[in-house]
Amino acid sequence: MQHERESWGRQTDELLSQILPLSRPPTDKEAYFLGGEEAARQVELGSLDAPVFTQGQQRFRWPGKDRPIKQLFNHMEDLGLSRFISVQVPSRSVVNESFERKTLQQVRDRFLSQNLSTSDPWNLLDLQSLLPSVLPAFLEGQNSQLLLRVRDAALMGSSAERITASAKDWRTWHNVIEWGLLSEGGHNTAPHMDSHGYATWITVQEGYVGFGWLSRPGEQDQAEWMLRPHSYVAGTWRYVVLSAGQTVFFPPGTIHFVFRKQGVQTYAQGGHILQWSDLVRWLKVVITQMQNEKSTNEDMSYSVGHLVCIVKELVANRAKAGRVQDLGGRDAVDRFFALEKVADFLYRYKEID
Repeated sequence: MQHERESWGRQTDELLSQILPLSRPPTDKEAYFLGGEEAARQVELGSLDAPVFTQGQQRFRWPGKDRPIKQLFNHMEDLGLSRFISVQVPSRSVVNESFERKTLQQVRDRFLSQNLSTSDPWNLLDLQSLLPSVLPAFLEGQNSQLLLRVRDAALMGSSAERITASAKDWRTWHNVIEWGLLSEGGHNTAPHMDSHGYATWITVQEGYVGFGWLSRPGEQDQAEWMLRPHSYVAGTWRYVVLSAGQTVFFPPGTIHFVFRKQGVQTYAQGGHILQWSDLVRWLKVVITQMQNEKSTNEDMSYSVGHLVCIVKELVANRAKAGRVQDLGGRDAVDRFFALEKVADFLYRYKEID
């Protein structure tokens, strides 16, 4: 793609043009290729240390013969196509935000046109999920439900009744449980960590999505990437190309990038989870992200303190109930609370600063 030298697209494309030639498909020690039952078992056992790839784990099935992207816009029509959404546009200058506000009508007209090839491919990162039952089945176990409890605690307050949260509370809670990813072919995403220490799953609905990551970085590799995330190309890079029906799940702190074939539109459903058994690693990642704001894909400054505070309360409640084994054992609980004090100090320091 051709973009102005100081554009977001040019910056990303130049970085990936260096990383992709160095990338290789993973060995069986660098990623887990699992069936649904084995993936579910591994997730429930505890913390995975590499991406998991599986397929056929989405319960929702697209009806009829129309392509999923066309059916997606049919769902959007129910809400009205005059609504606005942020769209990443590669040609935008790096001195400005990477996105523009577009109406769903503008997005629909562009994606359903006959011209699928463009030198300035749009990317929608924050689509509200309109589909039922898209959470991969292997992530439905008890160990993967911590983020659901965070949502409930954020919206329910002191009530145990069905949620009747105020409009203000709903605005405070940013729905990260499920979301849609809609992109034109050729749009790339530079290496980054997902914010707030979230673990992430992505299931492709249409097209092909290239998922790459920095495999098992040592402390020095990670520290160097943190110092220069927009130029670091060393380390061991791996990739897998996902097609419709395939899912990738990757743990907190995974440094990853996305690439797409020119002329092929892609649509995926994704979401975040947190695992009860992975509290220590999660909080270590959060602290690292608080110390290195450029490492993540979104601003954490207004929400991370609230998130850590809610998790702390949930952990305390579960420990008080004697369920420390769910949390990785007493030692893990003690380490979590020690790290929480560090996170609280950093958050309060940033508030004062």
